[in-house]
Formats: sequence, structure tokens, C-alpha cells
Amino acid sequence: MTSLQGHRTKTELAVHVLRERIRTGELPPGHRLRLESLRDELGMSPTPIREALRLLQADGLVDYRPHHGIVVAELAPQQVLDLVRIRVALESLATELAVPLLGEAGLARLERLHERYLAATESGRGTAITAANQEWHWAIYEASGNDLLGEFVRRSWEPYPWRTIWAVPGRMAEAAVEHEQVMDAVRRQDVPAAAALMRSHLESSAYALLDRLERTGPADGGGGTT
Repeated sequence: MTSLQGHRTKTELAVHVLRERIRTGELPPGHRLRLESLRDELGMSPTPIREALRLLQADGLVDYRPHHGIVVAELAPQQVLDLVRIRVALESLATELAVPLLGEAGLARLERLHERYLAATESGRGTAITAANQEWHWAIYEASGNDLLGEFVRRSWEPYPWRTIWAVPGRMAEAAVEHEQVMDAVRRQDVPAAAALMRSHLESSAYALLDRLERTGPADGGGGTT
């Protein structure tokens, strides 16, 4: 956190740290965010932490629960379905735009990130898989050259219940196969196939996640990838 402190206010730093912990699943859905614990962990006074929690609540990442306090937001199955529909539309479009623009350097970087993702899945470490998964996806989306589209995609990622999908049996292996299918289409510069396979990949992940949520509830789960 030291390197970030020179470039951010304390509130911005707290938002950044908590947002990343929620995204990676370190703070799972339903987890209670105690002001005293956050004060000790972040080394800050309560004021910027309270402001950070207010901003995260405005973004839908945390909720206030009566008699319990602030908790990491939990999404109902219908909310997840709505979110996935947005992701599918935006991310398949971003893939379609990106493939013709990747070039040799972009493809080489994507190959390295793909290998990193496969290595992370073999390790079974949820946080490593989540980080590698995000890097791979964003290497594609950022190559689209459309910053506004990228911002919309990013906003649809933040509330996604990554930890719950990780608890779905066999999903890790399925996702690795789907990533390889997308990579094969990218290598061939087959734009329609790459976009369609990205769509299929996201929908497959969503169906597995929704089935899990309907059977066990949103708070159940471990790490996350899609």
C-alpha cells in the first residue's frame, strides 16, 4: 500500500484496497466489514474508511444490513442473470473489436497470459486464478481500443460473485478449455468465432453459477473465475 499512498487520498486508497479484496474474493459475499478491523488493517482513522464504505455502497459492492452492519453485497439469481446478460453483450463486442487489432505483440502477450492462467488453474489457488483470469480477459478487451466500452465492462465485473463460481465442481477445468477455444480462434484471426466463443464461455459460466446460487444461496462459495 505504501506505493499507492503517494498518489491517492486515504479514502481513494481504502476504496481501492477494499474493491480489490471484494473482486478477488478475499472478502466474500455476506462478509461483515467491521470498522475497527478495517482501521487496524489499513492504518487509517475511521473517517476515510466510512467514506470509502459509502462510495462502495453507492456502487453496489457493499450493503447495510440492519442489526449486522456493512457487509459485502450478495446478489440474488435474477440480479446475476441481469448482470451476465450485460457482460455477454459487452464482452463479445469487445472481443470482436479487439481481434483484428491485437497484432503480433498483442497476441504474444495474450499467449503469455493464457499460459499463466493455465498454470494458476493447475495450482488450484483461487486468488491466483482470479488475477490471471482478469489479466487475460482484459488484455483482449483493452485491445478493442474503445475506452468507453472498457469502462462499461469494468463496471459489470465489479459486483460479479466470483467466489461462488469457484465452488462449482468441474468449472475450473471447463473454463480452461473454453479459454483455449477462444485463443484458437484469436490465433486464426477468426473474428466471428472468437466473439461467439467468448459469448459461449460467459454463458457457460453463468449457467453454472446460477444453478449453484439457486441450490445453495449467494453466500456459499470459494474463489472465482470465468
